[in-house]
Amino acid sequence: MKLQRLKAAALALATVVLLTGCETMPQAGGSGGLNVLSSALGGGSGGGSRAGGVMDVIQGASAAFKDYSAEEQRAMGNDFSSVLLGARPLLRNEAVQRYVSQVGWWVAAQAEKPKDKDGKDIQFAWRFGVIDSDAVNAYATPGGFVFVTVGLMRQLKSEAELAGVLGHEIAHVTRGHYLAAIKKGGFAQAAGGVVQARSGNAMVSSAMVGLVRNLYTKGLDQSDEFDADRQGVLYAARAGYAPIGLPTVLNMYAATGSGSNQAYEVLFSTHPAPKDRLEKLQPFMASKFSTAANVSNEARYEVIKRQLR
Repeated sequence: MKLQRLKAAALALATVVLLTGCETMPQAGGSGGLNVLSSALGGGSGGGSRAGGVMDVIQGASAAFKDYSAEEQRAMGNDFSSVLLGARPLLRNEAVQRYVSQVGWWVAAQAEKPKDKDGKDIQFAWRFGVIDSDAVNAYATPGGFVFVTVGLMRQLKSEAELAGVLGHEIAHVTRGHYLAAIKKGGFAQAAGGVVQARSGNAMVSSAMVGLVRNLYTKGLDQSDEFDADRQGVLYAARAGYAPIGLPTVLNMYAATGSGSNQAYEVLFSTHPAPKDRLEKLQPFMASKFSTAANVSNEARYEVIKRQLR
């Protein structure tokens, strides 16, 4: 029965993929996207450019990519997402799922492409989904699966805030944070799951289920979370969103959440304190984004948010 639930979860996510589309999301004020940031980011277009300005503030992806091919990362992502969705299903709302996917695809398009173990650019097959859970949290997996919870979306107030959250999770993928954690915590188990997936066996091994649960219960290194904050702000800004989106979310965490609040329990136990994250971000924000865009798309987000009530 448990394996059937995991398989059903993977099929549900595949359905969400069919709803996704890529478009230039920021539109407030009559303009958006990378053109808005041309001067602030030192020119260039698309996610691969890092010429001048803030585009080359943070460089280099994790060496963990050298251990895995793109195919292996996708296989792990499939297994990881099946475990996550086996615990909590996707929200059954096509409009909400499509909206989050569109924002996610646009932000992900601004991210750098790391190299795989063969020295080739990794083309992530990005998948975005909204998990039907009251918990306030977001997740990512190797290979490009990214999830936010209904509980978190209810707390956000703008598309810029959503873009910042998604950017943070996208950074965990592009920077190889989960791959590094897998290597530290048990490469043999992860490799077993990859081999099983590549052999055509749809079942997720008990070892993989245990690894995934342990990984998301323990969380990533604090340094990885700080790195994902910086990169997440960068990706959202490249996409034409107000860079203050993610810091606004962190302020919300500090003001409304705590480790004793059940909705925030996992988030606070697996991440540095919001005030510490804000302190780490402050120098980066102060020096790099003074001329960046200020698009938040609050009204558009509110239309989607009303469907969550």
